[in-house]
Amino acid sequence: MSELSALLNEQKRPQVVADLNTVVDETVSNASGLVGMALKGGVGAANKVDSDFINKGINRILPDLLGELQPHWNAYRDSDSADFGSYLAAHEDEVTNGLLKLADDNVSNAPAALQKIYNGLRNKAANIVGPALPQVGNVIEKHAS
Repeated sequence: MSELSALLNEQKRPQVVADLNTVVDETVSNASGLVGMALKGGVGAANKVDSDFINKGINRILPDLLGELQPHWNAYRDSDSADFGSYLAAHEDEVTNGLLKLADDNVSNAPAALQKIYNGLRNKAANIVGPALPQVGNVIEKHAS
């Protein structure tokens, strides 16, 4: 599959969203220290507002996420990387910066309480997103194949 936008079709999209939701759940569960406590508290607060908040959020930003990842997907397909997750990990700074810009652009649509949580974690966000890139890449590749 050359265009990641094909993952938005009604057959693939729910599966992609569910698998990315699992990545988010695992990332939050594995977070530790003060950042982990803040992240878990933020996700817990979001889930109290709407138990399906993360899933809905992923579904809403999926077109933008895939658009952000498309140039990396194209470069990966022309590379010698073993898999898309490894490719993303090898380009962690660039990919993370793009994903964080996407998050920054979208957080303004979130409820004020969630904006406050996000803004509090923003400086540590690269340390949360970066380690999850291999799993994100593997989810995308799984569904793009």
